[in-house]
Amino acid sequence: MRSLTDHRRSNRAASVAEPPQDAGFRWRRSVRTAKRWLNSVDAVARSVKPMRGTFAALAFLAAWGGYGLWLSGGWRTTIEALTAGAGFSVASIEIRGLAEADSTEISDRIDVTGASSLLMLDAERARARIAEIPWVADVTVKKLYPNRIVVALEERLPYALWQDEGRIRVVDRTGAVMSDTIQPRHVGLPLVVGAGADKRLEEAMALMNAAPALRPRIRAAVLVAERRWNLITVDGIEILLPEDDPRAALARVADLQASKKLLDRDLVVVDTRVPDRLFVRLSDAAATARKEQMRLKVGAKKKGADT
Repeated sequence: MRSLTDHRRSNRAASVAEPPQDAGFRWRRSVRTAKRWLNSVDAVARSVKPMRGTFAALAFLAAWGGYGLWLSGGWRTTIEALTAGAGFSVASIEIRGLAEADSTEISDRIDVTGASSLLMLDAERARARIAEIPWVADVTVKKLYPNRIVVALEERLPYALWQDEGRIRVVDRTGAVMSDTIQPRHVGLPLVVGAGADKRLEEAMALMNAAPALRPRIRAAVLVAERRWNLITVDGIEILLPEDDPRAALARVADLQASKKLLDRDLVVVDTRVPDRLFVRLSDAAATARKEQMRLKVGAKKKGADT
């Protein structure tokens, strides 16, 4: 049996644990809280009221200044200066895959300075400007925050030198002009000459390589009237090839070189355009020497006949 003392203790504990259930009390407390908040807002409004004209003037000036910056483009400079000062100024430009292109030209086309902000850089515009460089086949431009730019290049490869109307240019495999400036590393590239030769590079290369024994002697392929080819040796001898089956004609020259050392002679032209015939033209010095030799030979015969 529980004692009276225990019963009182349990009632006291219950009364302490249960919160008051008076709804009116809760409502009055909420009202007092709302009044205090409204009073605080009103006090702030009253303190600001005398300065409403000042704030309005400042807001008007700020809006007008912002509009002026927008019209003049100065807003961009302002934002760039603020963001650069906040730690987003461009600190480095990394160029990957660079071999033929000029790094200075690439940096110039990105158009940034030490005061430029990475946030304001238009990466797509920079990519498009770099892609205009003849050496560049493909390019990507990435912004690495807070302050780095990475340019990844895929360059065209020099394939040949193309000469037309006295100008020599570096071209890639497709014939696209890569540069008007010939660097020392380009001197050993095959030379093709003539209008339209840049569009027939593979044909020219195949013809120059058709006779492997002669290849070290061949310097250039000349497209004549966009119909047929002539080959020029490193010694300046011009091999005239027919329009039909030029490889067979070149094979004849290779056979004569192997058996008669044809290209070791003092020749200017080797003409293979007539089937089953071959004509040569001597150099001026060789022609003069040959004429003198023939004159002496004829004179010797006449002298022998007289005796």
